[in-house]
Amino acid sequence: MAAARGDAPIVDKKVAKEGGKERIDCLDACCATLVLPIMLAHTARFGTSNKAALRLLTQENILVGGFFAILGYIAAYSSTKVGERKADERLARPEMWFWGKVMSYYPVHALVSTLFAPMFIAADTWYGTPLKTTAFRAFLNYSLLQAWFPKQAAIWNQPSWFLSALTSSNLVMPAVLKRTAALSKLGLQKLFCAVTAVSVLMKLSFSNTSRFHEHNIVARGGEHALVWNMTRFHPITALLEMVTGVVAARSVMLDTEEDKKRREEPLVYFAAAYGSLLLRATPFDFNDGLVRSALFVPLYSRFLASLHRDCHAETPSPFTQLLRSGPLNQLGSLTFSMFVLHAPLAQLFFKKSVATPVFGGPMPRSFFPVYLLIVFLASGLVNEGFIKNDFVQQMASSAAKRMATLTKGMLQDTD
Repeated sequence: MAAARGDAPIVDKKVAKEGGKERIDCLDACCATLVLPIMLAHTARFGTSNKAALRLLTQENILVGGFFAILGYIAAYSSTKVGERKADERLARPEMWFWGKVMSYYPVHALVSTLFAPMFIAADTWYGTPLKTTAFRAFLNYSLLQAWFPKQAAIWNQPSWFLSALTSSNLVMPAVLKRTAALSKLGLQKLFCAVTAVSVLMKLSFSNTSRFHEHNIVARGGEHALVWNMTRFHPITALLEMVTGVVAARSVMLDTEEDKKRREEPLVYFAAAYGSLLLRATPFDFNDGLVRSALFVPLYSRFLASLHRDCHAETPSPFTQLLRSGPLNQLGSLTFSMFVLHAPLAQLFFKKSVATPVFGGPMPRSFFPVYLLIVFLASGLVNEGFIKNDFVQQMASSAAKRMATLTKGMLQDTD
């Protein structure tokens, strides 16, 4: 795989026309429509005290499912053959595939973790965290293993649990892609139903333990909090959601000429997926896990498939053309940097234990727009000065090749 370039975990989205594949040029904007509300969900309480607004805005645990679906979609499109029930040649070296994926986002994760490590460690110290616990958290953070530990999943830079779950999921993705690539359209439909059913069942298990509705929270701490962390952060959950994206991509890649004549309006599925978030404002405010698995991820996967088909139509819909527009694509190119940076910067400006020694106290709510501007500027700096840096890309590529050599056979059935 090529060296890390562009926007880290979505680095493979710009697939050039190669081997019968046409470039999907509107996924940047799709990522922006996920990252921006996730960023607001994490930080909205610093900008407003309006309970109704906060209730609607804080649904990041639903939206992140769409991110896993996109990554599964990209993995399938870039690593399996169009019009054939076969995997791409690059999966013949699964270790290289895996480490290439990891090194497309790890350099940024390592950079941000190291830059803010003094703040993370100081905050642990001020809270009286034992040194051995802080050292364990550092290990989990840099090894990207935190998603497996419900007590530590949201340590340091909280959104990094996503990278942890993604990394573990990518370990088995080459095998998943090979088997999924061999399925017919009917087989794909069966797999989609099975994966969705298992995902919903996991959320029903959590709901039975804790709560079915957001307005009926049984407990915010103790075992229920840990069960919730296991439910929302676990790599198995992430893998299931990535498979929904894989299935959606493969269903498009196996389209016949007759299938290609059928048009679906992507906006319908986009509106339906995001419309599920409005349940929070009704008596049917089912918990985030249920909404994510039963509604948002299936609808979002269907949206990605309809968008893909529409992208390659002779006359794409106005909505598809909007997503292809320059400003949205530019904004989308910053999404990974924003995703990784927004939480540490929020801690710096708004977390009492951190902001008080630095600024004399947390910043007021009136500072929130300035904070957002700082996030955008810092993201642009990281994107242009680090992610796109030739030296960084070369080092990432070399590291991926070195690790693939060291772990040769790890992901293969070899003698």
